[in-house]
Amino acid sequence: MIKELRVDDRLIHGQVALTWPGHLGTSHIVVANDAASKNEMQQSALKMSVQGTAKVLVRDVSGAIKLFQNPKAQNIPMFVVVNQVKDAERIFTGLNGQQIERINIANVGRFDGIDKSQKTEITGSILLTADDKEAAVKLLKSGTNVVHQVIPTDKADKFSNLLKEQ
Repeated sequence: MIKELRVDDRLIHGQVALTWPGHLGTSHIVVANDAASKNEMQQSALKMSVQGTAKVLVRDVSGAIKLFQNPKAQNIPMFVVVNQVKDAERIFTGLNGQQIERINIANVGRFDGIDKSQKTEITGSILLTADDKEAAVKLLKSGTNVVHQVIPTDKADKFSNLLKEQ
């Protein structure tokens, strides 16, 4: 069961490693990222950043979907992190919208090298390309719970309300 599917352009960092697993009651963090799955140094850094608070698995997006489809994995509460909204949408679609309690679009589009003029600024921490905005709209149309919440003590804002303001 995916307790939260978080979109965060930094993948695992202090907030993700130290606050979210305890808040969500998860013992596993799954990083679903095609580039990280091929980079052993990045995988080591991601795993070290958690400092034993949770088990970290790094998979490409397709491999993560296969992992979540495994009946054994469906009983493990997991925290999943991707760095693009379109990857969250791929996972959601690959699982037919099942097994995901919530999608949190927290931080995206700040460090991807794409010029800011080609993005829509939703909040200071969310800058969406046309592809990511389209993926966000698909997620919202599915009726799933999509929010924006950077840290557990922040209020969870409905992402649909943030998009309406644009």
